[in-house]
Amino acid sequence: MISAGDNIVKLESLLIGYNPGKGSEKLLMKPLDLSVRRGEMLALLGSNGIGKSTLLRTIAGLQDKIRGEVYLAGRRLESYSKSELARKISFVFAGTRSAYNMSVYEVVSLGRFPHTNWLGRLGVDDRKIVERSIYNVGLEKYSGTNIGELSDGEKQRTMIARALAQDTELIILDEPTAFLDLPNRYDLVSLLRKLSVERNKSVIFSSHDIHIAIREVDVAWIATEEGIISGGPEDLALDGSFNKLFASSDLSFEPDEGVFTRPVHTRMTIKLEGSGLLRYWTERALNRLGIKARPDAVSPSVTIIPDKDHTSWLYESAIVRKQFTDIYSLVLYMKEVLKG
Repeated sequence: MISAGDNIVKLESLLIGYNPGKGSEKLLMKPLDLSVRRGEMLALLGSNGIGKSTLLRTIAGLQDKIRGEVYLAGRRLESYSKSELARKISFVFAGTRSAYNMSVYEVVSLGRFPHTNWLGRLGVDDRKIVERSIYNVGLEKYSGTNIGELSDGEKQRTMIARALAQDTELIILDEPTAFLDLPNRYDLVSLLRKLSVERNKSVIFSSHDIHIAIREVDVAWIATEEGIISGGPEDLALDGSFNKLFASSDLSFEPDEGVFTRPVHTRMTIKLEGSGLLRYWTERALNRLGIKARPDAVSPSVTIIPDKDHTSWLYESAIVRKQFTDIYSLVLYMKEVLKG
């Protein structure tokens, strides 16, 4: 059984939005009753404008709530002083905000501010923590480099190292993969996963990189107009919850592939002979054209002829027989067939 002490964050009837207590409140979500366990990695997913950033800032104490409660490690958020809160929560903003005339070491050392004396001087232990934080994100060779000379991915790693140096139980990140290329997105989320597993850090981050997030996180929060759906990503995939992410569009989540797809009007049915990856990618290419493979189809047909050196694709109809050496060539021909 999970006890209340297992929760690093607990939300009770929380209402978020703007202008709290000013008579012109704008609510962004229905009341939220959610929790985050210690050591969990959680992704907050949802469309633009749904309130993801507002929720993260509210949990971190950077924005006032409308009503309800946020509990952090069993205490009401309001019961913490600013210095206490800074030792509990670190927040990494969207993008790569930083002081461009500072080195990586200097930026990361700012994370020690809740733990240093009033002069902000680093002690021996503080310096060890800063160095370890830089090492943990793989930036040790850039320690003395001006942050303005780094790539976007390296800047984001620097901000995460600063959060690590702050040595908090909870790390909250708002769109940490924004503006990064695909390899850096995977690397960054993998790094967060490593921190969660090896350092027992609780990590909450918002993201539009749904396919990456659901492969790495323990829990996903799906933000919709009706509220937030919480669960393990695999359970949410199986019960159809991911389809509620974009309920107003014609996108649908395919649980067998873990991707979102848009329906394509069927323009032709064929018989497709083949198996494995060759069949999978051939079928994907044909589906893009609106050509669907059906087990009861007879003609026309596409037969995949595997060979370790020269795989080929054979198209046959009542009047035509053509062979192709790659899927692209087959697709070009099928476009002409569809034109009639």
